[in-house]
Amino acid sequence: MICMVVLASLACVYTFGTTKTRAVLKDPQVSPRQMGNYLAGKVSKKNKKSVKTKKTETVYIELNGDGSNKSVVVSDVLDPKGKDPIVDESFLQDIKNLKGSEKYTREDGKLTWENKGKSITYQGMTDAKPPIEVSISYALDGKDISAKDLEGKSGELQIQYKFKNNAKTKGHDFVPFVILGGFILDNETFSNVAIDNGKVADYDESKIVLGYSVPGLDNYLHKTFKDAKEYLNKIDLPDQFTISADVKDFTMSMGLIVATSNIGDFNIKDSIDLSNIKSKIKQLQDGADALVDGANQLSDGSQKLANASPKIKNGTSDLHSGLKKIKKGAKKNHKGNKKFHKALNKGLSDAKSGAKKLDDGAKELAKGAKSVDDGAKKVDKGAGDLDSGSKKLSNGVEQIINGFEKQGGINDGSKALKNGAKDANEGVKKLIDLLQKTPSSMDQQIEDIMSQVKQASGGSITTQAQLNGLIEGINSAVKGGTALEDALAAQGLNANTYYSLLQAYYSIKTLNNVKESMSNLISSHASEIKDLSDGMDSLENGSSSLVDGLNQAYLGLNSVGQGASSLEQGTGELKNGTGTLSKGTASLKSGANTLSSGITTIYSGVKVMTIQIGKASPQLVSASGTLAKAIKEACDGSKTLADGTATFCNGIDTLADGTKTLRDGAQKLNDEGIRKITSLFGDKGEKAIDKVQNLLDAGSSYKAFSGISKDMDGQVKFIYKTPEIGERE
Repeated sequence: MICMVVLASLACVYTFGTTKTRAVLKDPQVSPRQMGNYLAGKVSKKNKKSVKTKKTETVYIELNGDGSNKSVVVSDVLDPKGKDPIVDESFLQDIKNLKGSEKYTREDGKLTWENKGKSITYQGMTDAKPPIEVSISYALDGKDISAKDLEGKSGELQIQYKFKNNAKTKGHDFVPFVILGGFILDNETFSNVAIDNGKVADYDESKIVLGYSVPGLDNYLHKTFKDAKEYLNKIDLPDQFTISADVKDFTMSMGLIVATSNIGDFNIKDSIDLSNIKSKIKQLQDGADALVDGANQLSDGSQKLANASPKIKNGTSDLHSGLKKIKKGAKKNHKGNKKFHKALNKGLSDAKSGAKKLDDGAKELAKGAKSVDDGAKKVDKGAGDLDSGSKKLSNGVEQIINGFEKQGGINDGSKALKNGAKDANEGVKKLIDLLQKTPSSMDQQIEDIMSQVKQASGGSITTQAQLNGLIEGINSAVKGGTALEDALAAQGLNANTYYSLLQAYYSIKTLNNVKESMSNLISSHASEIKDLSDGMDSLENGSSSLVDGLNQAYLGLNSVGQGASSLEQGTGELKNGTGTLSKGTASLKSGANTLSSGITTIYSGVKVMTIQIGKASPQLVSASGTLAKAIKEACDGSKTLADGTATFCNGIDTLADGTKTLRDGAQKLNDEGIRKITSLFGDKGEKAIDKVQNLLDAGSSYKAFSGISKDMDGQVKFIYKTPEIGERE
């Protein structure tokens, strides 16, 4: 919206580079007044057709060398409506009717003119200061110099034209003015010509220099739109322009500077609908907030999961350590059973040959029983360690599942992330669609202008080509020396219709240029726009995949939880069994000692015992071997479980780090990107539009310099003539 305010001035700088404009400025038959009016027509906009009497005012200011006013002459044209006398207001002195015979009477600052149904052109003088104050300064070879001392000098010259805007109207403390200056510099005197805010064009043996300025607008916009300073600093809205050149035997012909406040005549709110934009901006901010909340919840949940993972890792490690101890005890138990079997067979064999050998065998039996008892105690201790580890594993898995299921946990956070990514993607796509539709809206404006052209021409002009041919034909005739009034008469046009068509001609050219620039901008950034859209699609798809992955992880954890519960129950039963085994081996040791002390008594039953024990002993050896093998397999499996759990815990740590990075990135995107955009626009968009419209209204409200009746429409432009310096051959 702010850029629209200066669109007219920027368009003028490039428009004046045409051969046609240079020809008009160069033509020696064109008077300073005609040149001024021509330049003014480039930067002013004609008022819409009105039923009121119209006052068109041109203020001619002749400047001294330093830019101060030498004289001020005002020319007014009254276009009457109806047949009643024309009541005008003016503070001018020495008023003269320049074209007609109408007379006027003056009373209390009001002029009452006779109305003969024709336009009245009158002229007057005043000492009042125009609203735009001009100052001109000169520097030769880096040193200040006055205009009168410059004549005939040579060197590096800089001429600065600086402007101060003092314009005010009722209800507006600032009135925007667009200023355009035109100068013709001959190549014999000037070389290496440049201008900081404008354009230099070659023509025959001269250079045409055009400068522009919008004094006071930059300061006004910075004070009015404080939230947009970052963007306003990128826009160049100068209050001066400086011409630099190398000069030889310096002389300079007069230059012309035109100022007008009529930079816009339209209602922004009728052309722009802010409601949808505001809605989408809110959706964008809500989506970004949801993304940040979801990322925070996901990060918190993954951190809790990471905090619980050491317990899982420690539990499986303890389980493996306990089974290693059981494995060792079972191996010793198997060896003890093998020794027991060997000793028992030897004792039974020796019992037949004598009591002494039976006694020796009983001692060996006691020794084997002790080994069995030691092994059983170790098995019992290992089973206790295994039972403790399985309980820790079960508790750790339960904490992880709680991290998924509780309110605000991983499940809720991942869903919020998915929804936030989806909302953000929709907001970006709608914003891109709005940008791509902008050029077509300019086509509609061109069609509206052509409708006005058709109406103004009585239906004789219906296409842009017809309009271009008519205007360019008239301009060519004027260039060839034909008076403007004669050229218009040849086309059957009056001045009002011609200016209306001329305004439409340049308005359409400006809109076409802006449309082309906008289309080129969209085209040149198509890949970035597509990358943004594709990136948002990837973010939405990635967040959906993350939710699915977390659901699978949740199901897997439930299975681990069930297995951990079963493992806890089994290790409890195993511990009970090893306790019973330990008690039994203790009894076995005691019985072996008793056997050794009472061997003589039981010698008579040795044959019976030999038969019974001979059958049971191989079974005991075989069972202990099977037990040792099973415990070894359980120990190997617990190692695999411990290694897998360590890998699982590392994955959880990686997940926690990744979600933290996601959370930080989402927060940065919201704080430095989305929130910055929405805070700039937010609910201030409509207020900004009101301020821009107020600025345009201020320009349109400045209708006259010398005074105007409230019953009139008015338009005013100021033409400043800079002095000639030195005599030209």
